[in-house]
Amino acid sequence: MSWLDNLHRPKPEQPSSREFFYSHDRLANQYFAVIRLTWYLDGKVCAVTESSIATYDKDVVAEFTSILDNALKLGADAAVVCIESSDVLGFHER
Repeated sequence: MSWLDNLHRPKPEQPSSREFFYSHDRLANQYFAVIRLTWYLDGKVCAVTESSIATYDKDVVAEFTSILDNALKLGADAAVVCIESSDVLGFHER
């Protein structure tokens, strides 16, 4: 293996533990949930995004779980405030 091989082969990323915060609370303006995601690049925060899901949206639970599933798989931290309890949505504390 030469030094050129090191340039062409990306180093495997170190697995890291991501944070997930969930709060069951009331929300104003008929929102179902507010989701704040913190995105990382090279171990440093590179962006923070916030999404709100209205209760009148079709398939609110599917939209909610899709956003969280994709974000957590891609390595983002997630903070959620939702009008449903975590048990109803299938989240259980470890």
